[in-house]
Amino acid sequence: MKKKRLCVLILSAVVLTSLLLPSSELASAAEVVRWIGQEDFARAEAPFGPFKLGYGGVAGPNKVFYEWLTKATKGRLVVDWADVGAICPPSETIDLVSRGAIQIAHTTGPFHAGKVPEADIACGLVFAHTNGWHHWDCLYNYGLNEELKKVYAKRNIKYFPLFMDSIVNIGATFPLDKPEVIKGKKLRAVGQYGDFVAALGGVPVALPLAEVYMGLKLGTVDGWVSGLAMMASAKWQEVTKYAISSPTLSPWTDMIVINMDAFKALPKDIQELLERDMPYVGFTSAWVFHQQCEWVIANATKQYGVKFYTWSPEDVKSVTELVVEKVWPKMAAKTPECAKMVEIIKKQLRDYGRIR
Repeated sequence: MKKKRLCVLILSAVVLTSLLLPSSELASAAEVVRWIGQEDFARAEAPFGPFKLGYGGVAGPNKVFYEWLTKATKGRLVVDWADVGAICPPSETIDLVSRGAIQIAHTTGPFHAGKVPEADIACGLVFAHTNGWHHWDCLYNYGLNEELKKVYAKRNIKYFPLFMDSIVNIGATFPLDKPEVIKGKKLRAVGQYGDFVAALGGVPVALPLAEVYMGLKLGTVDGWVSGLAMMASAKWQEVTKYAISSPTLSPWTDMIVINMDAFKALPKDIQELLERDMPYVGFTSAWVFHQQCEWVIANATKQYGVKFYTWSPEDVKSVTELVVEKVWPKMAAKTPECAKMVEIIKKQLRDYGRIR
């Protein structure tokens, strides 16, 4: 296991280094394949941190992927990226890729989980993986990625996980030193995160992200469940007093989805390049974005006085057991494919000694 991890880190370092090197060759116009793609996150650049990496657009995780793609193909595959909503709402992106109306997109599971139930597991089953390496290990060493590829292939889509190491957790106006404090509190949380809050005795509230700031200020909600990067991009750190930095509720994995016909029409060497290297590009983008999340935490602490908590191993163990019993069965019941994926994750957690 350690050797596999070392190989991943070395190959990811090679990918990251390659992004800093100039291309030695440029493709001629006759060789260039040009695609139309949609970016399902608003462009935003962080005001601090070594990478200045925001969450969305070409300033976000897609930046690592696209810069690698451009250099690795020597400019032979070019994507004209449309901003979020410019072609269609994010909820419809998966349909356009499936039909070939656009060839590629950077998106995430919850945008289309109503159409693809397995998409929530692609994003990251709640409280399953406490860091990006654990999720990567499940995807590529336990077979989760193969099952997800089959699900999307049925929709004429080539699926690639992108970054997988965000820090998703809880922020609130009350101390968060232990799980019990969630009981009776109103937290902005939807989908499986709402189920998680309910399992802890809290009250999930389906509040739009744009309304969370005022919700916290006015007391409509007591807290939120989201990626900690939102603290900077949505300025929640101004009205959030406490947050949890560890463990993460989910490493939140995005995805690059490609129309299958467009993928098969690519030159064979570019197809092979994507198949071979995308696991390491995904891990590289994970590492880069995780570092930016750490900068968000540091800035929120220093500039705004937000207090961050780490739950004890005993609390993590008890919450894991609770979620496996109360939340995961709902996900497994959605489709036979979901059930199979949940069993894959359980197998990994048993191997890790996290569940019996």
